Amino acid sequence: MNTKTLLFALSLLPFITGFGQPNYPKSASEAELIYSDLENFLIAYDQLSEDSDTIEVLKIHYFNNASAGLTEYIERHGLTPESLAKAINQSTEEYELLALFSEGIDEFSAKFTIKMEKYEQVLKEVMYPPTYLLVGTNKGIAQASPVGQLITIEKVSDRPEKLFQLIWHELSHFQQARALGFSAYTKVYSKPDNMLDLILREGGAEFIAIYMVGENEYDYRNKTYFESNEQSLKERFLKDLKNQDQSFWLWESLRQDETPALLGYTIGYRICESYYLRAVDKNQALLDILAITDDQAFLKASGYFEPSN
Repeated sequence: MNTKTLLFALSLLPFITGFGQPNYPKSASEAELIYSDLENFLIAYDQLSEDSDTIEVLKIHYFNNASAGLTEYIERHGLTPESLAKAINQSTEEYELLALFSEGIDEFSAKFTIKMEKYEQVLKEVMYPPTYLLVGTNKGIAQASPVGQLITIEKVSDRPEKLFQLIWHELSHFQQARALGFSAYTKVYSKPDNMLDLILREGGAEFIAIYMVGENEYDYRNKTYFESNEQSLKERFLKDLKNQDQSFWLWESLRQDETPALLGYTIGYRICESYYLRAVDKNQALLDILAITDDQAFLKASGYFEPSN
């Protein structure tokens, strides 16, 4: 396992072990959207000036009033007043947009309920952990946790549909964990030769979020690049899969500039799409995508690498 994957796996352990038997709402109408941290950040941001002590202001108004979601995020990612102050200084334009997003938060909250109900129409018998809208260091982090979904919004506050995609994606990971069992879910991250497992997991969450819930109204990740280079990418994928080389496809790719990052999410999406379209029983196909236990059998059943595709 490479260092990036190991760190990612370790970050998920509290998510899995912290749940035990989760008892979140099973109705979309009861799903919570918690944005008190955004409000607290904006209180702090309004007080920042050349003469203010930025770190102290952030500490008093944002960090000291942290929700359970922000507290979890701080512990996971080492967020500090100093690192946040640095990010604000480097990317002021993104943080300036947060006030505009906040002005429309009532409308966004109403849409959140509608979007969750749409999710419920696609997947039955699911749970809805709370969603926390957080302000981080402009890295675009979204993930599940014992207290709910942690979504940093500074990169997407002007793109609400992208924000909903992120929420759906993380919610789908939670359903995967429930479908597999939380212990089995986390074991994949320490499993040897787990490249295909991880790609199908991320691709499955992308497929449910964008194709099923989003009804394919919005492009999946890297769609244009991937479709323009699909055959060569398929060939590279099979070669890299044989060698278990994840670097081009998963989290190490965040450092590459020549091609888009996280193309593993994209090819995982396409594999799951192919599996779903081939299936006679679409409802069962969705359940299969949530609970993949045999990655090679699923890949073969998808038919994605057959000549006709």
